[in-house]
Amino acid sequence: MKIRAIVVDDEFLARQRLIKLLEQDETIQVIADCKNGKLAIKAIENKDPDLIFLDVQMPDLNGFEVLDKLSNPLPEVIFTTAYDQYALKAFDVHAVDYLLKPFDEDRLFEAIDQLKKRLNLQKSATFEAKLMDLVKSYHADTSDFQESFVFKEKGKEFTLYVDDVNYFSAQGNYVSFNTNGRKSLYRISMSNLESLLDPSRFLRIHRTLIVNLKSVDKCTYQGNNEYEFLLKTGEKISSGRSYKDLIDRQLV
Repeated sequence: MKIRAIVVDDEFLARQRLIKLLEQDETIQVIADCKNGKLAIKAIENKDPDLIFLDVQMPDLNGFEVLDKLSNPLPEVIFTTAYDQYALKAFDVHAVDYLLKPFDEDRLFEAIDQLKKRLNLQKSATFEAKLMDLVKSYHADTSDFQESFVFKEKGKEFTLYVDDVNYFSAQGNYVSFNTNGRKSLYRISMSNLESLLDPSRFLRIHRTLIVNLKSVDKCTYQGNNEYEFLLKTGEKISSGRSYKDLIDRQLV
């Protein structure tokens, strides 16, 4: 895997020295070098690097100001500077490492090793997500209950696994599948949906609400036969009074 890097430093000789050192590592490809912060922003936005070697002190914009003006997601950053008072701030913005000038090649490649470990962890997280999707797909094929629903939006189909839904809420003739940061509408009645879901994992708490028990952080009795459910997302939903006995049985 090639790591595409941009070198940003207002000193020409510093840029050239760093580029020369990076040539020793075949996995690093320097795709641009910039002499100031404004040029760096343009290069980063146009070339979408994996990594920036970013000088802190520059005459127009300093390294932190460059990062402030970039849109997310940010590339990985290794700061380079002659001033060690910026070290703690560098790590506050989650830099991979901080190179104090003049650094030698051993210190440089120590920082690059840290970067590679970080990228490998990110790959592992991506692999884990794909593995979890595979597990969900297996459960969908073998479960006695409905484990996924197929949605169509803007002419495209996508599958939503019920395990990923925090709660279901009635919306007229539709039900809203509420996942983290997204609401997807499916044409079905709440009663029909309830009959399709595993009752050991999903609980009807209101005429208009079914909650995924895995998504519940805390359940608090409010009096008047009502419970408040605090979800792990921070959302709060309340039960209907007529569902108290059903909820009590589930909480036992």
